[in-house]
Amino acid sequence: MKKLLAIASLLFFIVLGGCKKMVDEVPLSDGTLDLFFRNRFDADAAMAGMYGAFQTTMIGESQFNNRITYWGDARADNMMNNIQNNISNEIHFNSLTPSNTYADWGPLYTIIGRANLNIAKFPEINNYAKVAERISDATLNSYLAQCHAMRAMCYFYILRVWGDAPIWTTPYLNVSENPARPRAPKTEVRAQIIADLEKAYALTAKGATSNAWYIGEGAIAAMLADVYMWRSHDDAIMPDYANAITWFKNVFKAKGPTGRVYNASGTVATGSGGAAADLASTADWKLIFTNPAANLESIWVIHWDVAANGCPCMMGVSTTVNLSSMRTDRVLYTGAASWLRAGLDTRAKQSIDSSKSDNFDRVLKWYGPSGYTNARSTYMTRSQADAAVGINKPVYIPVYRISDVFLLYAEALNKTGDRANALRYLNLVRQRATLAPYTAAQLTTEDQMEDALLAERRSELFAEGKRWFDLVRTHKVAQYMDQMLRERQLAAGSAQTGWGTDKRRYLWPLHRNVLNANPSLVQNPPYSE
Repeated sequence: MKKLLAIASLLFFIVLGGCKKMVDEVPLSDGTLDLFFRNRFDADAAMAGMYGAFQTTMIGESQFNNRITYWGDARADNMMNNIQNNISNEIHFNSLTPSNTYADWGPLYTIIGRANLNIAKFPEINNYAKVAERISDATLNSYLAQCHAMRAMCYFYILRVWGDAPIWTTPYLNVSENPARPRAPKTEVRAQIIADLEKAYALTAKGATSNAWYIGEGAIAAMLADVYMWRSHDDAIMPDYANAITWFKNVFKAKGPTGRVYNASGTVATGSGGAAADLASTADWKLIFTNPAANLESIWVIHWDVAANGCPCMMGVSTTVNLSSMRTDRVLYTGAASWLRAGLDTRAKQSIDSSKSDNFDRVLKWYGPSGYTNARSTYMTRSQADAAVGINKPVYIPVYRISDVFLLYAEALNKTGDRANALRYLNLVRQRATLAPYTAAQLTTEDQMEDALLAERRSELFAEGKRWFDLVRTHKVAQYMDQMLRERQLAAGSAQTGWGTDKRRYLWPLHRNVLNANPSLVQNPPYSE
């Protein structure tokens, strides 16, 4: 154990790609390199280091640093500012600057650096290892697949948040190599993502029961489908629905953590398949988040172990004794027709604190003691849940799960003219939440169906880091955010300019530290240096 911890600690310093907040990866000396990847135990430690970096980046190395929320929810209509500070105000009023903490892509390049090192060095392990300590071909292929997929996931975040980006696919091992690379066009970044994921899929064993905590067959296919669904702000990247549908079907034929195929009948023909039995039941919806390792819906889930990592204390998401700079937007609470007050959707009171009795984060989605009841009359408030289980509880956040995939698949079906099957997949998720199904007469156009899918995804995937990317992908940011921003500006006594028409603001600026550390980079317009 001490050896694994030592290796993991040393790896951290080796691939500290976020140092100075840029893409540089600290070079290794020849002597240091000889110490690494000498046996399968070293590979195990390196894999733990890569996943640990992703977990820390997304959920936070300190209080309120959960980037999965800042990048995927905070700029959309799920969140609002709670404490007046530069970070939250910039997000709240769509006035981002290069000084915003979350404009820094360094942590993602740290993970990429670890993946690059693993990909380069794992195949050499058996050149050094004793026979009993060698890495098997199956394990090697599995590890390499996960590393390629993890690198792709990080580049996919970079693509969606910043657009153009430097591409690193090899470890930085030589001080004579120039670490200051320019940004590659977003089309090249996307091509690299797809190449990595196709390589990962080819290396991954098919038909195996997945482990919810690791990237497997279903997760790789889900990523590829998601990438093919992506549309950039300037339409330089357009959705490829045909390829997306192919990869959705590959998700459907994979096995979840219970050993059940996700959607066996959905692989037969486009639009076919999909049944209530493919989803967690209404009564078990909460278990998607409290016990994902045993839930048929899980595909890939981030595991935050409180015993090892401390309180997750996520901004706007988890319980904490301190005030978060951002919180759930009040629109979800106020008015008789609000998501919480309408009282029809079973997900609402399982997701956010129904008491509205304090000024904290007010999200319960990840929490709930064993025996947590799903009867609407007996939902716990956040404070009651704290009293029952305490703040220190593991947090499990899905990166992908099957209802997410079903709704994204319905979007692709809708865009390819199959509104009937899009409606069926939409209603599978909707009826699970005890809402009345839509009829074909209610959704007669492609745009009406898309809006219904966006609304369903907002409720089903609330706080899972999806909402902002959904609005950007469908180019509906202004439609959903303009009036909200005008109301915020009015309340602040500012000019009511709303969202505006400049789609370049879909992207984040590059942080000043990133620009200072790499003179080859150019700031995203229209942001100033």
